[in-house]
Amino acid sequence: MGQVSDASQLRVMLPPETEDICTLEPTDIDAHFFIGPSREMDDRLKQSATSTFEVDYRIESGNACGHTSWPDDAREAFDLAIDIWSSHLRSDVPIKIDAVWKNIESEEGFTTLGNAGPTRIVQLPDVGESDTWYSLAQLSAMTGVPLRDQIEGVNHDVIVNINCDFDNWYFGTDASVPSGQTDLTTVVLHEVGHGIGFIGSASGDNETRTGDWGTPLGGSAPLPYVYDIFVEDADYFSLLNETIYPNPSGQIYNALIGRRGGLFFEGEDAALTLEEEEADRAKLYTPDPYRPGSSYSHVDQDTFTDTINALMRPRIDRAMAIHTPGPLFCGMLSDMGWPLGAGCLSFLASDAIIAVSETELDFGVTNIGENIQLSMTIRNEPGAIETLSGAVEISGDEFILLSDNTFSLDPGQNTTVNLQYTPGEEGQHTGTISVLHNANNVQSPISIPLQGEALEEDKVVKLEQSYPNPVVPTTPNPTIPYAISRDSDVSLDLYSINGHHLQSLVQRFQNSGRYEVEVDMQGLSSGIYIYRIIVDNVTDSGRLMYFK
Repeated sequence: MGQVSDASQLRVMLPPETEDICTLEPTDIDAHFFIGPSREMDDRLKQSATSTFEVDYRIESGNACGHTSWPDDAREAFDLAIDIWSSHLRSDVPIKIDAVWKNIESEEGFTTLGNAGPTRIVQLPDVGESDTWYSLAQLSAMTGVPLRDQIEGVNHDVIVNINCDFDNWYFGTDASVPSGQTDLTTVVLHEVGHGIGFIGSASGDNETRTGDWGTPLGGSAPLPYVYDIFVEDADYFSLLNETIYPNPSGQIYNALIGRRGGLFFEGEDAALTLEEEEADRAKLYTPDPYRPGSSYSHVDQDTFTDTINALMRPRIDRAMAIHTPGPLFCGMLSDMGWPLGAGCLSFLASDAIIAVSETELDFGVTNIGENIQLSMTIRNEPGAIETLSGAVEISGDEFILLSDNTFSLDPGQNTTVNLQYTPGEEGQHTGTISVLHNANNVQSPISIPLQGEALEEDKVVKLEQSYPNPVVPTTPNPTIPYAISRDSDVSLDLYSINGHHLQSLVQRFQNSGRYEVEVDMQGLSSGIYIYRIIVDNVTDSGRLMYFK
């Protein structure tokens, strides 16, 4: 993720209506299929959340089944889905969701549980794939800039509509859904997935039997969504190949209804997640006739039934809970360029072997306005089989990453990560560098503590109160702490209250840093003692009390 130099170049278009993206339906099947994280995994993922969601819970006026607000238990189920997503995505920009509790009209014979989508599709020159549309949330995450602030009248990245006029909701959060009920947390995970970018532009017209793809910008030719780039037929021809699939054409329509052997999402990371699965390709949903809100922007219903990759099917079974995006969806997000959090990276763990050169980084002591630079090395061990990929993040306002924040290393390769401590105020500062990765030898992320200390501008030494103070027979000898901001000759001495020199505690050259010196009080009588430090002709002193 890197800052965009000129967000005013943002290109913005409206996406399809949410009902054309998704009309998630319930089946009449009690699947009794449940996937929820273990308590240990759940706690670990919450601690490693790498994105923040802000949800505005809204009731559609006059169309909310008589409710005046979201039911509390429905909000709890929604919040759980958001907690799950927050540890699977990585975004410095909060993702804002407009959550609407409303009556959703459905076709006769069908029930729509929910629908969702991005509030806008957007592009920026030199960010991501050229001439390609991204969801607002994804491009904001990729740039580190809240791009919605650049768009008049847009306050959210994602809109999620949930049907209040459905009688068989399960609002529990335990992933144990009774027969006959549909899990709201699973539905919300699914719908947020569409809002962040599980959405393609291809669509079909059942009357004319033609299909097309793309959204034009002004008078330009249609431009694809990033999802579209990865869609291929059974013979590995891209749906965007206009030699095979003129746009628009009957050939596209035939592909959308499965007459070219089906359509597949052919991303490298998506394929990686299916290597040991029965379904070795990410088949998309291509029913005949074409179904708006179901076709194309979902994985195939039958192929992924009762699997960990079942979340993004167009229909959801009763008595089923999928409390995870699943490895396939995470792989698809990775292929599309979404920055991933620890949850998704754990699914993409490969035969890479990560090694990090440091377990902690101490920048020592400097002055306000000055800076100190340190580096660390990330390596993919020579014995690895696959590429090590990941990202580096820093917490702590006083610490700056000077290197690229992403890496991709073949076996035996390494990269240097450069960091800088630039304190803006006096005191001791801490932070963390997190290394998110896809290796399988160490859990992701690897957290490395950072620390540094700043003295006032131009201040050479900071002498602190000895401890314990006073010193009594039941306490240990006193310790005198001090910090120096540059390499210097240091003299630290102990004197009686009358100024008689008693001990030389330090008489040597020391590098900048923080130090502690223990004072041996053996043989001294009760009283007040003075300790004095001299650093580059700068003097400071303190007092300690001693009672035998």
